[in-house]
Amino acid sequence: MTTQAEVVEALEDVHDPHVPVSLRSMGMLAGVEVSGEHVQVEVCIPCMACPASEFITEQVRERVLALDGVTSVDVTPGFHLYWDRESVDPKARELLRTAGIQL
Repeated sequence: MTTQAEVVEALEDVHDPHVPVSLRSMGMLAGVEVSGEHVQVEVCIPCMACPASEFITEQVRERVLALDGVTSVDVTPGFHLYWDRESVDPKARELLRTAGIQL
């Protein structure tokens, strides 16, 4: 059976499409639950009109379905969740700053 830690690790390959930083590092990975062969992932979308929300959702779904033992995935775009700059990992914040992106 796939573990929560394995799902989180697999999602390190899924980046915010606007910057080369993982969803977890951007503070956008809100929750992962594994129940047998089913995985539920909640992703915090920073803004209601985010043009990349469908892209992010599909990337998460594809990456999790590629894991051994996972047969179904529900990805919930958490528009209702609160995201702020403090959610961003300090290393990711420094990478963004180096790239000229201010949070």
